Amino acid sequence: MDIQKIGVLSLIKAAITDEASSLPEGFDLDAALGEVKSHQISSMLYYGAMNCGLDKNTPAMKQLFAVLCKCVAVSEKQKFEVGSVCKAFSDNNIDHMPLKGTVLREMYPHSDMRLMSDADILIKTEQYDSIRPIMLELGFEEGLESNHEYVWKKAGIVIELHKRIIPSYNKDYYAYYGNGWRLAVPSETVPHRFEMSAEDQMIYLFTHFAKHYRDGGIGLRHITDLYVYRRYIGRLNEEYIKKELETLGTYEFYTNITDTINVWFNGANSTEKTDFITDFIFASGVYGKLSQKRIAQTLKASTGGKGSMKNAKKRHIIRMIFPSLENMKLHYGFLEKLPFLLPVTWVMRLFKIVFFKGKKAKNYYNDMKNISTEDISDYQQVLNYVGLDFKFEEQLP
Repeated sequence: MDIQKIGVLSLIKAAITDEASSLPEGFDLDAALGEVKSHQISSMLYYGAMNCGLDKNTPAMKQLFAVLCKCVAVSEKQKFEVGSVCKAFSDNNIDHMPLKGTVLREMYPHSDMRLMSDADILIKTEQYDSIRPIMLELGFEEGLESNHEYVWKKAGIVIELHKRIIPSYNKDYYAYYGNGWRLAVPSETVPHRFEMSAEDQMIYLFTHFAKHYRDGGIGLRHITDLYVYRRYIGRLNEEYIKKELETLGTYEFYTNITDTINVWFNGANSTEKTDFITDFIFASGVYGKLSQKRIAQTLKASTGGKGSMKNAKKRHIIRMIFPSLENMKLHYGFLEKLPFLLPVTWVMRLFKIVFFKGKKAKNYYNDMKNISTEDISDYQQVLNYVGLDFKFEEQLP
């Protein structure tokens, strides 16, 4: 691990623990900012740098402070809006369970360290007719529905009301979770609010991490989430976690990520594998590289590497042009009653792509054309090396 990476991780640890960390000789904050600018961790770096005694008047620190001020404002706005939604749900007998960053942000020393791209809340789909007027009354506008969520927006705040906690097209993980309500436990203090047990929450956070890792990569913020969660919760039932992760097929990956976290934050010695994971995460940005996402999508189309690599690109492109009936129902509601009109909606979709998204479609085609069989095979080996795989032929969203 190079000096800049060690320095960045030392600053993150200093921010989380609210204690000074030793920075390696030769660490350059300016150079580090260039390496991690796409990871959305500026607030953590500023707090960590202050705890480590760095001069707040340097250009790099002033740059971080400017971002921090924006993060504080956004964080307070997110907190208010999410709180308003959850309170309205409780007041109106709407069952709900906050997920991911909505829960994690309260475990950080400062909530602005953990901004959310969107706030995730699990709901029951049978209550959605009652939920819609509540969201409208709160000033939100309804966005596009996806496979697993209803999207609502208000002045830069995005709230995703989940139908299920894992998309159904992630077949292996969805087979374990279903819609997620089987894991929900009623809150002891807030009516109609639900939460997972500490162990199930850890498993879910890790599953979400694994899903993004194999789908093209995931960044520093999300592996830091796992460290923060464990530090906040304390002792967990490791036997239960092991058993459930073995069912999910991710326990080997879990041990490798745990080893990496121990290297980053607990003083463990690095290995070839932890260094490999570290480099992969630093290079990924907050949600992975587009090029890696394209390769991962193509790998899925080859049945997780078990089908023909040669035909994988062709199969993936065909699926993108001709999505499944379930996917098309999200865009053309009449298919619920008239499923035989699916070919008609494919033609309508092609018309929109050609005449309204031609440039985007061309760029996508060129990206796919440049992916080689070796790229796909190499990415499969990258995943297998750390204990991940696609054990299914995924239906694209």
